[in-house]
This record gives sequence, C-alpha cells and structure tokens, in this order.
Amino acid sequence: MADSFDITWLFAIPVMAIACGVIGYIIATKRVKQPIVVFLGRYGISLLFLVCIEVTLLSLWPSFHATMRSLMATLVGGILTLGGVSHSVSASTITLQNPHLAFSIDAACLGGILFWIYIALVVAEPKASTRQRLFGILMGSAIILVFNFFRITLSIYLEWLTGVHVHDYFYLFNIVFVLLLWVAWLWTLKSRWTPFSKASS
Repeated sequence: MADSFDITWLFAIPVMAIACGVIGYIIATKRVKQPIVVFLGRYGISLLFLVCIEVTLLSLWPSFHATMRSLMATLVGGILTLGGVSHSVSASTITLQNPHLAFSIDAACLGGILFWIYIALVVAEPKASTRQRLFGILMGSAIILVFNFFRITLSIYLEWLTGVHVHDYFYLFNIVFVLLLWVAWLWTLKSRWTPFSKASS
C-alpha cells in the first residue's frame, strides 16, 4: 500500500516467484519424482502467461483495476467501522483519524501475484486431473481472496492501533500462506475422493 511504486519490487517479485517454484518442486518431488525442468517449465510458463494477462488488463483497461481498488477500499473501510476506527474513504484511499494515517490501495495490494503463483503451482503438478486442478484453482482462489482482504484490513488496523508499519512484514507470510494452501491441495490428491466426481451408485 505504498504511495508510489518501489523499483525494488521489480527485482523482489521475480525472486519471490522463482523461490516459490523451487520450493514447490522440492515439495512436489517428494510426492512424485519428476524432472525439475518439467515442473519449473510448466510453472514458469503458466505464471508468465497469467502475469501477462494482468499487465495487459492494467495497460488497456486501467479502469478495471481502479474499480477493484476502490471496491477493496470500501470493503476494508466497512470492517474498520465495525472496529471503531474513525476514517474516510475516497476512491482507493483510506484516511484514518487519531492518529492521522492515509493508506492507498494500489494494484499490488489486490494480491494478483499471490493468485498467479498459486495457480501456476497447481498447473505444474503433473499427476492431477483436470477436475482436481479446477477444484484447486477455484477453492484456492476463493481462500486467497478472503485472506488478501483480511491481510489488508489487519495491517491497516494494527498500524493505526500500534503505530508499527506491519504491512511489509506480511509479504513473507503471504508466500508461506500460498505454499501451505497449495500443499493442502496436494494432500487432497492422495485420497481417492475426486472433487466434482459423480456419487457412486
């Protein structure tokens, strides 16, 4: 929720994405032995494709991201009201009182990279069926959406309450959360139960 884009993220995001892919491979290969080139190839191509889609949307239809940012700010503001925090919302900016703090919900705050890394990890798993991947993507994306909303709200509230800028500390936890969510999906593949399968007669 920085006021301006920090150029260090141009380096941090690729490093984070690569680290997730390597950790994902280490976890996945303990379950099913597979060449690292195949897993990381599937992961990298999927991730790059998804990131390109978001960059295209951001470039061609900036109003889409602006609408999503404003919606997120409004929803977060609603929860802050329940917590007794005096504030105002203008577009994608949340301004708190006593003490005075301003938070801008930018495109990165929407957590797109978290979604894309998770989906790319799901696609990279070679032994999953199409139904299992679809289940993993739908359920995982819904959970990440809720988590992202909770993350933004909590970081704003804690900074207002304590004065400690906790937002940056969440980035490491974000990746751990995504990896744990993906591991939980991998665990469902071990059972004979298949999501969306027809009930046996």
